[in-house]
Amino acid sequence: MEPPIHPIEGFYVEIEETIMAVKGVLQPPGRVIALPTYIPLDGGFRRIRRLEESLKYFIERYPEYYDWFDFAGRRLPAPPLDAIDKVYNPLSMRRLRGISPEAEELRRILIRESGVDERFVGVTGSILLERCSPKSDIDLIVYGIENGKRIYESMRRLRRSGRLLPLNDYYDLRKSRLDSSLPLKTWISVERSKILAGMFSGKVYTAKIVPLPSEYWESLDQKCVEMGSAGFIGEVIDDKYSILTPNRYSVSVKRRLFGEVKEGEVIEIFSMRSRFAEAASCGEWVKVVGRLEIIELDGMRRKRIFLGNDRDDVIIPLHYI
Repeated sequence: MEPPIHPIEGFYVEIEETIMAVKGVLQPPGRVIALPTYIPLDGGFRRIRRLEESLKYFIERYPEYYDWFDFAGRRLPAPPLDAIDKVYNPLSMRRLRGISPEAEELRRILIRESGVDERFVGVTGSILLERCSPKSDIDLIVYGIENGKRIYESMRRLRRSGRLLPLNDYYDLRKSRLDSSLPLKTWISVERSKILAGMFSGKVYTAKIVPLPSEYWESLDQKCVEMGSAGFIGEVIDDKYSILTPNRYSVSVKRRLFGEVKEGEVIEIFSMRSRFAEAASCGEWVKVVGRLEIIELDGMRRKRIFLGNDRDDVIIPLHYI
C-alpha cells in the first residue's frame, strides 16, 4: 500500500491563481472534482467558505469544466488535469517541514501513539497552502481506512487523558455552521461530541480520514438517478465507514417523514463532506433528510440518501433534537 500521489480529498489544485480544494476519492478520468476556496482579489486572495458561493464562482469562471457525470447523477465542477498549474500535496515532506509547531507536535504524537506509517499522515488546509496565521486551525489528513482507525483510537485515548479537548470556541463553531440550518445550540453539542475535531495546545484541530482509491466503495461504472428529497427516522445498523471522508452509514427506516422511502428498508447514507463524519453510531436512532438517489451497478439497484448539497441535509441522533 502506497500513499496517494494523484489529487484526491485533502489535496488542493491551482488554476489561474484560483486555489481549489479537491473533493472525494473517485475522480473522473483526466479530471479532478474541485471547488474554489481562495480566489484572486485586488492583488491578494479572498477565502470562500460557503459551498453555494464556491460553486457559483466556479460556474461563472469555468463553465466549460462544469459537466454531467452519470456516476454522480449530477453536474460537477471538474477541471481537466492538464489545466492545473500547481498541485498541493498534503503529504509532501517539503511542505511538512514548514508547518506550525503545534501542527508538527500533534502529527508527531499521533504517529507515535498509533504506529501508523508517517507517509500517510499529512497536513492540509491553510497550513498546506502557506496562508496560515498564528490563529489558524490544524487540519490533519490521514490516508487509508486501517491507518485512520488507528489514528482515531489514539485520538480517543488522548481525549480521555485531557491532551485533546472538545471544541470550545464559539466563533469557530459558528463559522463551520454556515451551510447548515441546525440551531446553533444543537450544532455546538454535536461538534463538541466529536473526536475528529477539538482543541490542542489552545488551537482548533480537525482530522479527515480518507480511504485510498484502492479501498473505496464507489465505481465510475455506476449510474446515479435522483429521486427527489426524502426524510425519515431510522436506526443506524452499520457505521463502519462513519469516521471517513467521504463517509457512509446504513440506516433501517423506522418511520417515513416524506419522499419515496418505506418502513423496514435499509438505506445507505452517503456524504462527501467531513461535517457528516462521526454523526451517529450503531444502534442510535437518527433523523435523516437529504437527496434520495437510486444507484445502479452490475444489474443491481440500491437506494441512498446523499447529504451535503442543501442546508437542511442532516443525519442527527434524536437525542440532540
